Parts: sequence; structure tokens; C-alpha cells
Amino acid sequence: MKKLNYLLAMLFMVFAVVSCDYYEQGGSVFRDLDNEGNPIGLLSYDKISLVENWKSGDAAFECGQAGGTCWDFALKVDNWDEDNGMDGEYYYTDDETDITNTITISNSSGSTFDWASIWPVCKVIVKAGTEAFIYNYEGAFGDVQLVAPDGKDISHVTFCFSEPGMCYEEETAWAEGTRYVKKGNWAMYVDYYGVEKTVNLIADYTNYVNAGTVTFSAPVDGKVTITVNLTGGAIFYYDLNDPLYDNNLKVQDYDKAPTKTPSPGLFKWKTNIETGSITGSIVVPVKNFYGVHVDIALPVPCTTP
Repeated sequence: MKKLNYLLAMLFMVFAVVSCDYYEQGGSVFRDLDNEGNPIGLLSYDKISLVENWKSGDAAFECGQAGGTCWDFALKVDNWDEDNGMDGEYYYTDDETDITNTITISNSSGSTFDWASIWPVCKVIVKAGTEAFIYNYEGAFGDVQLVAPDGKDISHVTFCFSEPGMCYEEETAWAEGTRYVKKGNWAMYVDYYGVEKTVNLIADYTNYVNAGTVTFSAPVDGKVTITVNLTGGAIFYYDLNDPLYDNNLKVQDYDKAPTKTPSPGLFKWKTNIETGSITGSIVVPVKNFYGVHVDIALPVPCTTP
């Protein structure tokens, strides 16, 4: 299995697939305050908005007031203890789906706190007096030393978050057939002999994951069209070993059955199928045997860093 690369499914429709290895935790460095008690030295993806006349309400109301569509759920930690802070675990449970998130507050006092969340958080609202800081994230799982405007005592904090989407794990896959070699490398080739046929596409040979089908057309003018159709949530991924050309569908043709471990990067016929696609094809000359190598990604549950 190759190095794991995780992709947030929620970004899939925007840009096929974007490798993200999870968003970094926002504000993972300690903040300094300026002379007015406002945080400085923020990371580029961790921006703060100041609202001078904040209208308080329940958690969903406040997240709606903060704007954006990055959240599905909201949790409010009210009646902040000015002396002892609010250290502890706070739970959100959706009555309809019975799904639960846990947000942990630590190192808190009347004016600052750290937090961690099982689900990705996109906004944290820190209210004091008539003002509020809105900490904006790109799906963070934690942060440190949050404060209210002007360093005032916190009155309440509201978290805006979403359930983790599906992530993806990069895998290599082969059209199912005969193994090139009996031991070690599990790469396979398919016997063709001029007859249309369909075989399974296998990924993660140890667990024998069927990721789709590979269809070899009947010969047409000395050419064969090889079509890969992915199933079960699998998608075409990019080739980590071929960043320049990104050829994620590779084919080698043979007159005689091969007997040596193949090198897909040296395969004669290559093409790039757009990352995130579930079908792709390539046209190659008619031969008796084919090795078909595909770079794909399989859906896996998201886990926090």
C-alpha cells in the first residue's frame, strides 16, 4: 500500500479531488496580544472578524449570524465562569440522526481558552459585552488561546461545525488476471486473444478489494479500447510517482505472456483520466496479453489528526 493521502469529499464537486491530509489545526502557535488586548500574529488560514454590536441567541442563530454555509451544527457554551473558566467536555447530539460531536475546552479562564473537536469546526464565536470575535477556520480540529475583543471576560462561546465528510485513501489497482510473478509483486496481466471480455479491477490485493471492471473491446482496425469503470465509491486518482504527466491509466501489451515483475512507469501506453472521474478509457494495438495498471483512491471514514 502506498502512502496514505486523504481527501475531503465535500471538496470533490468543486475540484474533483484535492489532497489535503486534513486541514492543519488553526492557530497551532500561541498568540500574542497587542496593547488593546487583540490577538496578533495569526496564521493565514485563521482569520478573525470583529462584530461590534453582536446579537446573542441560541447556537444556530449565532452561527447563522456569523455567516457562511460551512456549518451544519452549532453548540453554545453559555454562562462563562469568570473565575474558573469552563474546562470540560461539551456534547452535541442531533435528535434526528443521533450523531454526536464532542468539543473539549481546556486551559480556560475568564478571558481565554483552548479547544478541540472531533468534527471539523469552521467558526468559533467568542462573545464579551456587546462585541464578539468570530474565529474563521477551514475545518480545524482545535486551537489555542482564544480571547474575546479587548481582552474582556468571556460571556459565552459558540462553535459552528459539520460532520466529517468521506475521505479517500490512494491505492494502486490492476486488471485481474494472472500474476506476473508467483512471489512478491502481485501485479497481474490479462489474456485477451482477440475476444471482447470484462474482468474485475483489483486494489489492495491483501484484502482483495473489487474496485470496478476493466472491459476489453473486440478488435477494430487493429485497435482495442480498454475501458475502466470504477464502482463502490472508488475514483481515479493522480499518480504520485508521475507528477509531471500524471498518467494514472497505464497499459503494456504483450505478444507472449510476461514473466518478469513489471514497471508501470515504463508501460508503453499511458493516459491521464481526470482525478475524481469514475470511468476512463485508452486505445491500444491488438495483442494477446495486457497489463492494466490504474491509480485510484478508495473511500474511507475520516479520522481526526
